[in-house]
Amino acid sequence: MFVYGAVRSALWARGQWRFHRMRGDLPRVEARRPAPAHLGDALEQLLGHGHAGRVRLVASARQVATVLIVDPDVAFGCVRDFRFRLALADAWSAASAWLQAYDALPEPEQRRLEAYGYTAREFGERRAELGRAVRRCVRAPALEPFAVPDVEAVQRLLLALIGDIEGCERALLASAPEHPYRAVG
Repeated sequence: MFVYGAVRSALWARGQWRFHRMRGDLPRVEARRPAPAHLGDALEQLLGHGHAGRVRLVASARQVATVLIVDPDVAFGCVRDFRFRLALADAWSAASAWLQAYDALPEPEQRRLEAYGYTAREFGERRAELGRAVRRCVRAPALEPFAVPDVEAVQRLLLALIGDIEGCERALLASAPEHPYRAVG
């Protein structure tokens, strides 16, 4: 029992040291940029929802990365830290809220956003994949370990969802104003 305690303590200390060294490499949120004046209320609100969703997803991605760094069980190929479950639940909530805001856009605004070069199809597919991970997590017993490759896959998925929202924001921020003499149809 003493050897087990010594190994766990050494792995915990190693994780804390690694976190101290690597915390600058964790995902970060960029500051919100002001919306162009020509966007209109619906797309401007989507831009605001996008930033808020991205902030929550980045916080979840940071939490998952932290778990992968500090959890002593990672050396044994699994993760037991409860923060992984919390991060997964918050990421699901954030992704669902953003997709709901996108789906609430009026049809002309969705077409306008598609004309700017963004569709939420990939985001929806990734959100569905995240939903499957959440269901596996919810059904698992309390201290059930999760395999490190599965946790790393969730981390990559969160980073992809963040990239999707950033793509939407980039499309909105780079959009050109409608020409005043162009026919609306």
